[in-house]
Amino acid sequence: MNLTALLLLASDQPGPIDNGNDFWFVPAATDYADTHDWVYSVVLWLSIFFFILIVGVMVKFAFDYRRRSNFEAAGHGPTHNVALETVWTVVPLLLSAGLFLVGIDTYADFKTAPANCYEVDATAQKWAWQFDHRNGASDSLVLKVPVGQPTKVTLRSNDVLHSFFIPAFRVKQDVVPGRYGSVWFTPREAGIYQGYCTEYCGTGHSKMNFYVQAIPADEFEDVIAQDARWIDDYSGDRLVWAGARLFSRCASCHSLKPKERMTGPSMWDLHANWGKTKKIEVDGKITDVTIDENYVLESIVAPWEKIAPTYLNQMPANFGQQLGAKELDALVRFVRELDQVVDTNGELRDEPVSTTN
Repeated sequence: MNLTALLLLASDQPGPIDNGNDFWFVPAATDYADTHDWVYSVVLWLSIFFFILIVGVMVKFAFDYRRRSNFEAAGHGPTHNVALETVWTVVPLLLSAGLFLVGIDTYADFKTAPANCYEVDATAQKWAWQFDHRNGASDSLVLKVPVGQPTKVTLRSNDVLHSFFIPAFRVKQDVVPGRYGSVWFTPREAGIYQGYCTEYCGTGHSKMNFYVQAIPADEFEDVIAQDARWIDDYSGDRLVWAGARLFSRCASCHSLKPKERMTGPSMWDLHANWGKTKKIEVDGKITDVTIDENYVLESIVAPWEKIAPTYLNQMPANFGQQLGAKELDALVRFVRELDQVVDTNGELRDEPVSTTN
């Protein structure tokens, strides 16, 4: 079972909005998206109209005044026409001013969030997103928001330039290192919508995607409260399944398949070599280390300390700081006991239903 399927099975909401074979935009899911599409359509059809008009006149003139065999030089024509010059100056000026006013009004609406927004922090780093709610709930794959209530997402980057884009909401904002940015939107319907990073940020850029789950307002508070304490439902032998959930934060850089190289090493390869030694660069020198619980834990909380010779130091330095002790333990167990939760094709098995409350 892949991570997307796991997400959808865990949700009572509809699946991702299906764009089918539409040539045009994905269906609008916010009122702002409707306004955006209207402005776009006005500009597009005006451009098409004037393109056809101007090119049509050019073609007509080229045909009417083509050189003929009985060509005779014409005398001087009119030097100017006040009425015509006034029309082709005033009409484009009025159209341009009108488009500017409509555009600036739409842009101001996009940049000015209402006072009653639900607020979420989004952190971008190669090559994943981190969504942090004010109650402590956190996720790197799904941004959960309430239906019918404005949501403001405050954006920042831990490394390079990224871009936050949700097509169905028509919101896009560059995420610049050293600066804060924001977007806001109000989902109209419950569902799951696709989001992307749309600024090339390195080799893992194409995998830096996420989902937005719009949840009915009367259910949202309970869902977010549960998310803040979700790991409390896991203990003992089931803690490895908590690690499987947490691995969604790692999936853009690490594979679960044997011998599949990505930005970081395959988790299956680490598991298959558990207890064995491998060559690692420590302080500029190659040395042998044992793949065990301590090695995995240190690779999470201090990833710059020990680097495999064929890999670069690209693990986010603050990743371990985002996790509690139980979450760190769950990830270590996930690697150690990987064959219990992942099959040999690198697919997550179905999580057994807990028999405890």
